[in-house]
Amino acid sequence: MEFIKKTDSKGNTIIFKRYQGRPFHKEIPGNVGDQLEKVASLPCCSDDVLICTFPKSGTHWVFNIVNMIQTGSLRYKANPVMIEFQDLEILDEMKSPKILTTHLTYPFIPKAAKEGQMKLIYVLRNPKDVVCSYFTYMSQIQCTSYIGNFGGFFEAFLTHEFISCGGSWFTHTREWSTALCENKDLKILYLTYEDLKENLKQNINKIAKFLEVEREESFLVNVEHTVAFGNLKNIHATSAGENELLKHYGDNGRLPLYNKGIVGGWKNVFTVAQNEKFDAIYKENMSGMGNNIILTFE
Repeated sequence: MEFIKKTDSKGNTIIFKRYQGRPFHKEIPGNVGDQLEKVASLPCCSDDVLICTFPKSGTHWVFNIVNMIQTGSLRYKANPVMIEFQDLEILDEMKSPKILTTHLTYPFIPKAAKEGQMKLIYVLRNPKDVVCSYFTYMSQIQCTSYIGNFGGFFEAFLTHEFISCGGSWFTHTREWSTALCENKDLKILYLTYEDLKENLKQNINKIAKFLEVEREESFLVNVEHTVAFGNLKNIHATSAGENELLKHYGDNGRLPLYNKGIVGGWKNVFTVAQNEKFDAIYKENMSGMGNNIILTFE
């Protein structure tokens, strides 16, 4: 499958694959469709967990919280299985409960997950912070899917063809929002990045309850301390953050996952004009979505 390259008048370029009229990350294997078929038929157990996010929305942070609670260990793990990118035969070697991750929008997640045969954790982050964090990430890796400045990245983010896994941020959020409303079979916990930042311990308790895993209070307090942003960033900077499979991204496969980890950082990046344009596009795309998705823009 050929890559799609879209370049604006200033030379800013995004690179992705197009499948069924939707944008997909260029690193998804082959023609995209074959991988999505494997994902759709993925066998699941009732205690398996799939963490679902748009990129740069706290994926690895929540993964480590879930992994520590599930395993009863405070050991950091930098490289979760992301089902759209990896050879899924690796799952044959994993024992349940498996903890998996995905950036796929709702229509492409495993059929068994839609039927409530595994647990889902959906994490949403303010898109203004997402676009800033995503640009920083793309600027720091080799073999990137974006070449250009923040202005070009910002404009691309607002379109329906962006570097993603089945849809723009707006499509991804609308489809997950609809699923939360309409699919009563889902076993799903909905979290926001901003609430995790403000009430981390409370959300750790919530996750443990959702997983139906009992841990001593002292252990959950230790989880809270271990997954503090600064701690994760420091651990990730060691050999624990390296990944042989991702060496083509540079730094021995250590992805630049941890930037600032703050809420509201977009206010130091957006121009007034960009903020006004973002609000207008947001209103146009997200009006009538309902009250099941609540975002914190501050």
